[in-house]
Amino acid sequence: MNLKITFHNMPHSDPLEEHAHEKFSKLAELLAHTHEREPVHAELWLKANKQHDHHAVELHIKSASLDVNAHDEGPDMYVAVDNTMDKMLKQVKKEKERSRDRMHKPDTEKRKFER
Repeated sequence: MNLKITFHNMPHSDPLEEHAHEKFSKLAELLAHTHEREPVHAELWLKANKQHDHHAVELHIKSASLDVNAHDEGPDMYVAVDNTMDKMLKQVKKEKERSRDRMHKPDTEKRKFER
């Protein structure tokens, strides 16, 4: 799985990119176990504001069975990246639990009728 990082209104920063990849690695492990047979695309947008110190970070993850977004804003870009990754990790875990619950639902009358 690849992470595409886009910098808006700011120059490319290798330390910030390395930090984002480091934080994304934990999320990538979870996604690899959950969606191992389907390609997963991840995009991270780092947006700096030129008027004031209020930066925004957005993360979008898309696969055949998963489509989630997370974002955070704040004065420190590194903290915003950390918060965004944490929010995404919670969303992916929640989605994983939902799909597991759907698979293990007991047979209902409607399901028996569909067979």
